Amino acid sequence: MEQHPIPRQITSFEFKLIGFMTLKQFLYLAVSCPVGYIVFYVVSVPMLNVILGILVASIGAVFAFVTIQDRPIGKWIGNFLKRLNSPTQYTFKKKNHSIKVVENLYFTEDPHVALAHVETKEMLNAYMNNKKQNEREKLNISSDTAKSKQKIHVDDLLKQTQNTQPQTIQKVSDDDLNLQSIDPDALKQPFITGIIKNRKNIALPGILVSIQNNAKEQLRLLKTNPHGIFATYSKLPAGDYVFKVSDPNDNYFFDTMNLHIDPDNVQPLMIYSKEIL
Repeated sequence: MEQHPIPRQITSFEFKLIGFMTLKQFLYLAVSCPVGYIVFYVVSVPMLNVILGILVASIGAVFAFVTIQDRPIGKWIGNFLKRLNSPTQYTFKKKNHSIKVVENLYFTEDPHVALAHVETKEMLNAYMNNKKQNEREKLNISSDTAKSKQKIHVDDLLKQTQNTQPQTIQKVSDDDLNLQSIDPDALKQPFITGIIKNRKNIALPGILVSIQNNAKEQLRLLKTNPHGIFATYSKLPAGDYVFKVSDPNDNYFFDTMNLHIDPDNVQPLMIYSKEIL
């Protein structure tokens, strides 16, 4: 495969407009050659006029055709002169000059407005602090009055008990009070409970659990809640039962299980689906 060179300076590439020369090379020669010819006729010293004429003409040829590292001589001389005029040290100035666009701007707002705003804010804070302090004092006074009333009430009760015959007082604990106040139906525990998960240990909601006897008669139909838990509160007699678990969306599959149920010792069930992933 034939290889073709790619120009390094693509943006500064110049086309050859005049023969094998670019426009800039042609201008160098067009200026240097006539100047060399003029020098040859102006200088009257023999041989010196020839040397000076050839020298002036060759300067244009050097600028036109001689390159160093793919850069013309004119570029090197321009960079050299630019470097001579540029500073060699740079000083960091922390304080920058202001932007000229905003130098002549002025504000028409009255500064007294801002001062008035600050004063009103301080007055508001002082008012709120005084209000909070007054509320605390009122609370302290009300608590003191309540304590005094409670003390008077206790004194009256003591006087009444002294006038009556002594009676046996049975101490009732807080636990007994809580148990007496709880409805017995609220303490009802589930008979069969369990949780259904997939192989990634994620709870599955909306799964149906059918409990059947040996005659294939359905006795209970349960459904898992958003946490994958199912439960029934109605008891079953001791015996062997068939548990059929199914997904209405057919996303998960389960085995049919034969379990023996003992009403005195029913353990929570843990059921997992059959999918591989």
